[in-house]
Amino acid sequence: KYYRQDENAPNAVVSYYKKGSLVALALDLHLREKSAGARSLDDVMRLLWQRYGRTFYPEGTHGLAEDGFAAIVREATGTDVAREVREWAYGTADLPLARLLAHVGVTMRIARKHGGASLAAQVVASGADCKLAHVYDDGAAQRAGLSAGDMLVAIDELRVVPGKLDALLARYAPGDTVVVHAFRRDELVVRSVELDGAPLQAALAVESVGTALAKKAKAREGWLRGPLARRAV
Repeated sequence: KYYRQDENAPNAVVSYYKKGSLVALALDLHLREKSAGARSLDDVMRLLWQRYGRTFYPEGTHGLAEDGFAAIVREATGTDVAREVREWAYGTADLPLARLLAHVGVTMRIARKHGGASLAAQVVASGADCKLAHVYDDGAAQRAGLSAGDMLVAIDELRVVPGKLDALLARYAPGDTVVVHAFRRDELVVRSVELDGAPLQAALAVESVGTALAKKAKAREGWLRGPLARRAV
């Protein structure tokens, strides 16, 4: 679905590039913790390269099986990660990055900032009009019965034009109710919409803990610089 997205993609699709990089980070930190810094994801990738990437496959041999990664990790590091791979790569729960980073003396904090009122939808210009490109699950527009593809006409009898929607919504506060006129193909629809707060703007700050214990400081040093400095890839 990632390369054939539709109007519901923001509600149903996760980038496997971003998720994959975060799973790799989590696995690396987990392996370092379980081995007291002696093993890491570097060892896994090195074994994968030696076994599957360095030379062309001889006839009759195959690459890594889809369910073979956990076994390679155990061979390279001595750590069983079958449960972690199942939960982190195939599950939908948040990754335990805060806990894993704490092991190397790093604190992860998320700052959240609320904005003004919102339809909880992505609106794009369509000529001189505004179209709902994506309507987010359980958001203001969806609760009111608006759908992706609807062309916004007016909010409280004021015309909606490209580039002006934010200024128009700035007149309101989250929880206010407005009357929205929109065209769904040739049909004029009128909906009463209780506005949401603007989407949360999350800023991720990763800060070293200045008072980290010596063990954590050593683990952090190994995580940031140790493996590449000690070994040739």
